Amino acid sequence: MAAPSQLRIGTSGFSYPEWKPAFYPKDVPQRRFLEHYASVLGAVEVNASFYRLQAEKTFLGWLAMVPDEFRFVVKAHRGLTHTRDLPTPERRDTGGLLDRFLESLEPLEDRIGTMLVQLPPTRQRDDAGLEGLLAAMGTAERPVAVELRHESWLFPEIACRIADAGGTLCFADYSGEVPARLPPGPIAYVRMRADRYTETQREGWLELLRREAESRPVYAFAKHEGVPPDDPYAGVGLASWMVARSRGLNSSPAATAPRPRSSG
Repeated sequence: MAAPSQLRIGTSGFSYPEWKPAFYPKDVPQRRFLEHYASVLGAVEVNASFYRLQAEKTFLGWLAMVPDEFRFVVKAHRGLTHTRDLPTPERRDTGGLLDRFLESLEPLEDRIGTMLVQLPPTRQRDDAGLEGLLAAMGTAERPVAVELRHESWLFPEIACRIADAGGTLCFADYSGEVPARLPPGPIAYVRMRADRYTETQREGWLELLRREAESRPVYAFAKHEGVPPDDPYAGVGLASWMVARSRGLNSSPAATAPRPRSSG
């Protein structure tokens, strides 16, 4: 079995009032959602950074609410990925957004697991553009996961090129079917987007994630919307089940969710 620090499972975002009371106890205020979330799950995919740069006090506040082993995955700002010309080391970007984005992450230091670079479904294959973007994002210093959503990218050599550049191709699952392996790279990254997983599928996915985590860090994130929070076959319920199963605990979401510390 892999060391716990190698496999981190969570969801895309955490600030969802509709998860009460199935996941968040009814008496836990929204300002303490992250504290409770981090007592159950091991990482979170930060969506807010896709829309705006986060203030230093926001990140510092988050760090104060989570254990040392918890990791944040920060989604790259849309101004870097959903634009006509992707940044390169020579052409950083208009207005210095890339530099400001990277600087905004400094308060998180080594608590950043990776960055998610998500290209829009309208962006077709552009090998040179992808190479420049990876170099500009600094994959030599920190692994970057790249989600490519246009069908023109669906060739094996793309995953290898990303890995050679120090990143990894994000595996976005919509079918529930378990692949034989995950794309190469210094880390593995999965977004579990199927509406619901069968018993066999969730067992198979957990086995794959644990196997991959024997040799590299693995991040897996369940979807956050459109599914009941107490369903152990989808969403935060699935993430809770997988973490509990990995830890050898009772697999029901309620049993895996210890109550937050008193606010004093």
